[in-house]
Amino acid sequence: MNTKSFVGKLNQITKALFSMTPAQRDKVHQSIQALDTEIITDELIQPLFDMSSQCPHCHANHLKKWGKSGAIQRYRCKDCLKTFNNKTNTPLAKLRKSYLWEEYARCMVLKLTLREAAEVCNINLRTAFLWRHRFLMAQAGKNDDKLSGIIEVDEFFLAYSEKGSNTLTNRAKPRKRGSNIDKRTKEGQVAVLLSIDRSNHMINPRLSADTTAEIAANFAENITENSVLCSDGSWSYVTIAKQKNCDHKRLINGKVRVIDKVYHIQTVNGAIANFKGWINGKMKGVATKYLPNYLAWFKKSNAKLDKQQILVAAYG
Repeated sequence: MNTKSFVGKLNQITKALFSMTPAQRDKVHQSIQALDTEIITDELIQPLFDMSSQCPHCHANHLKKWGKSGAIQRYRCKDCLKTFNNKTNTPLAKLRKSYLWEEYARCMVLKLTLREAAEVCNINLRTAFLWRHRFLMAQAGKNDDKLSGIIEVDEFFLAYSEKGSNTLTNRAKPRKRGSNIDKRTKEGQVAVLLSIDRSNHMINPRLSADTTAEIAANFAENITENSVLCSDGSWSYVTIAKQKNCDHKRLINGKVRVIDKVYHIQTVNGAIANFKGWINGKMKGVATKYLPNYLAWFKKSNAKLDKQQILVAAYG
């Protein structure tokens, strides 16, 4: 297009914009913003797809490009003949308004509530809920960090919750919101193990039971041998420390808080307090079935992932 033709078309567009209502101009602005941001989002995802490009239906590697949908490249498998894009069969599949994903990821960095995120992104509450759990799905239950050096570990408990469910499976006597469960018994509680080293690597698996075997199954493989393990007085960690050839520092509540001015469990206890305060305070409690998602979210927050890193993690 030559300069004269370009200027002529630009003047036509400008004249059309001036004749529009404010609502119409806002719609045009959103459309332009959508196109620009979708390309940015796809630029994050495309390299991940290219690393292991295969058909999401039959897992064959014989692909060819098959046109575009907007700015997104589509592909066709030469084996099963099905078409797809780089998000098919991923947690981000079939989610709309991808131009808002980066802004929503920023809301997750800030750990906003559903209503706050919905207001910021101008989406409804159901969409905000769907996006939250789709963004967390790929990392939920994923605890493969290796812990080394000085490692702190402890377990904590949360009340079992069926928040938001229309059909309750647990017919226990209801508690008044905000009241505590009976800590003398583990009935109605969910156990979580949280461990963190001084390099800020973290694991936080949910435990099916608070037993030595369950703790070892979810913790032992993450420890680097010859590390220093700091725990409370639980005998479970004595066994694990011996198995992994680790020096073990037991800090019994009320008796020993710090050993040699270096070894303590204050960091892990602080992280547990932060998680409980966030879940029971700002989030007003979460359903137990979604607890792995929130543990993954807390882990991302502890790692200080930015909005783009959250999108990459959401892709899985």
